[in-house]
Amino acid sequence: MIYTAIDTFYLTDEQLTNSPSRKNGIDEATETSLRIYGCDLIQEAGILLKLPQAVMATGQVLFHHFYCKKSFARFNVKKVAASCVWLASKLEENPRKARQVIIVFHRMECRRENLPIEFLDPTLKKYADLKTELSRTERHILKEMGFICHVEHPHKFISNYLATLGTPPELRQEAWNLANDRSSIGTWWKEFTYNIVRSIQE
Repeated sequence: MIYTAIDTFYLTDEQLTNSPSRKNGIDEATETSLRIYGCDLIQEAGILLKLPQAVMATGQVLFHHFYCKKSFARFNVKKVAASCVWLASKLEENPRKARQVIIVFHRMECRRENLPIEFLDPTLKKYADLKTELSRTERHILKEMGFICHVEHPHKFISNYLATLGTPPELRQEAWNLANDRSSIGTWWKEFTYNIVRSIQE
């Protein structure tokens, strides 16, 4: 969960249904695919950069939140994902250099598109352009967050709540899995709450 001075994290069902991407003509299925793709990029990059899971989770929260405010039609998924990883690494106090993030995303793109993996020379204009885009996109993300990007993950609360409610171990594991699956962030809380209520009623 992201807490900001003006509390802009929480969105109504109407805002989620009529997202900026939807207003730009991107249908729900495409938007969902792009969100999953972006989360996959963040997860893979985090592994390659040897970052803790908390950094990837923070990056994915930032990614989802950003695209609740901005359209996929306006901001490139790969650039936003790279900036989210870079920003999250700093927020979680496991910083990586811009050069490391750029090189990892460049190699990931080459592999995914079956292109030859070439060394990205930091002296080339292409590298300078990528670095500029990384910084510029990070500023866009920070602006949308109001420059307050504290991310509170639900994992530590889940175990305590479920233990207090006396729920079975299977439900605890399912809730933990849903919390880990950041690509379903828009629906996991509803599923989690529904399962708790169903368990209590039984």
